[in-house]
Amino acid sequence: MSSLLLMLALCSAAMAQQRLDITLTDKSVLSCDLDKISYIEIVEGAPTGTLDGVWYLGWKALNNGSGTRTHYNGTEVLVFTAGPKMKWIKNASELVYDLEYAGPAGGGQTFIAQREGSTVKTTYQIVTLEDELLILKQGTSRYYFYKSKEAATVATTFVSYPTRATIYTDAEKLWNGGIKGGSSVSQITPMGRHFESFAAATDEDRAWLANPNNQPDLSWHGLSGSWTAKTITLYPFGSPVPADINQHSIGDCCMCAVFASFAYLYPEWIKTIIHKDGNNYTVNMFDPKGNPIDVVVDNKMMNGQVSSKNDKACWSTIMEKALMKWETRFKCNKIGGIGTEHAAPPFTGNGDSYSFSPDKLYNSEFDLVVDYALSNGMISVGGFNVGGLMCGELETITGHAFTVMYPDEDADFKFVMRNPWGNGGSIDGKLKIPNKREILKTIDFRLVFPGAQMAQYKKENVGGYTPPKFVPMPIDIYPSKEMLRMYGLESYGPVFDEPSSGFVPEEN
Repeated sequence: MSSLLLMLALCSAAMAQQRLDITLTDKSVLSCDLDKISYIEIVEGAPTGTLDGVWYLGWKALNNGSGTRTHYNGTEVLVFTAGPKMKWIKNASELVYDLEYAGPAGGGQTFIAQREGSTVKTTYQIVTLEDELLILKQGTSRYYFYKSKEAATVATTFVSYPTRATIYTDAEKLWNGGIKGGSSVSQITPMGRHFESFAAATDEDRAWLANPNNQPDLSWHGLSGSWTAKTITLYPFGSPVPADINQHSIGDCCMCAVFASFAYLYPEWIKTIIHKDGNNYTVNMFDPKGNPIDVVVDNKMMNGQVSSKNDKACWSTIMEKALMKWETRFKCNKIGGIGTEHAAPPFTGNGDSYSFSPDKLYNSEFDLVVDYALSNGMISVGGFNVGGLMCGELETITGHAFTVMYPDEDADFKFVMRNPWGNGGSIDGKLKIPNKREILKTIDFRLVFPGAQMAQYKKENVGGYTPPKFVPMPIDIYPSKEMLRMYGLESYGPVFDEPSSGFVPEEN
């Protein structure tokens, strides 16, 4: 319908006191009294790589929020259209600007706005672009826009961003730009700074670790229980997978997250360091000075150890016991509360790592960090400093470690952080991290470089993690009640999904 015919139709309808109903593609209906409509304009959408749509101003903040903040309640509106052009509607006036974009689309992109009839050009930086939030930086001011006037009105909580001026768009610059911290690099041992004060293995140490009859000292680790012979199925799904990591009652979440990262990036390497001989298993490890050493364990396990689905003892159970035995001898850490950069080196021989603290990265930079770490084969673990935030079907937990993974193909979220509890049936603990500042600002990373020997086994074309099919058994695959109580939880996530099929474990 032409604009003239549309206006005539509206005028005729208004005399009859009618309403305008618009049916959307999802079958929902937008309805409005015609006497409330000032005018209707069909706006052509902006091309790919530019801003598009209508945004309502919620906040204006100076100096990244550390100075004056003004709440606008959606009274000013930005409209981005083809051309590309921008309309800034405020105080019953409409200012029209021609736009010129620079840099990649999304957070970090800039555009230059020149008002029609003026020679003055103003540069805006897109600090972040999310589904419901657009933040523009101009000089020392930041403008917080929302997708609806209602959202702008109720946006009473101010979302802060890193105080530095630079948004990195190149992974190498980001990695070397001083944003990372928490280096564990050592000039004394390749195992990392934590291991500098611990001695290399003696002949006595090697002999003790090689004897399968020598069991880890549970009392030193602060654990109680007994060692009971169990059936070991090394690789229930045919090859190591993150689904083989299901933490039960031992507080070694960082170790579990490290193991899941091993399986995600280096499944074939895991097979090269575990050697079965009857009921005994030799695990190739490294001493505190980075020298190769063998740790031999038998098939006796304690209740509550990490396992594959349905509480099947597997390669992860063997490696956990081997680490407990290693730590019993060298006493570098107790298994409960062991850190990411302390759990990986005994297996990889490399303790070089860096961290990114919460609220240090812009939204767009998370993609760069995750891709850089995973493409370089880094053991990637993260956490949250705020709990109870929904990420897909599961929620964040504080004081807990998660394995960082790529997003699923064609996903509408940024990346995955897998809870080593493996909850939710076929979800298998996957938290889907959305492009929302209130969630991203709570995330920290600990990224550990791989060992030289394992690097050659890195999985090709690492993509999103698709959990294998299995028959969920809630009594077996979820954390113990004691573990839940540690985090103040009664339950966590869906009990289980309806399985499409089970699996037949391989005998290894």
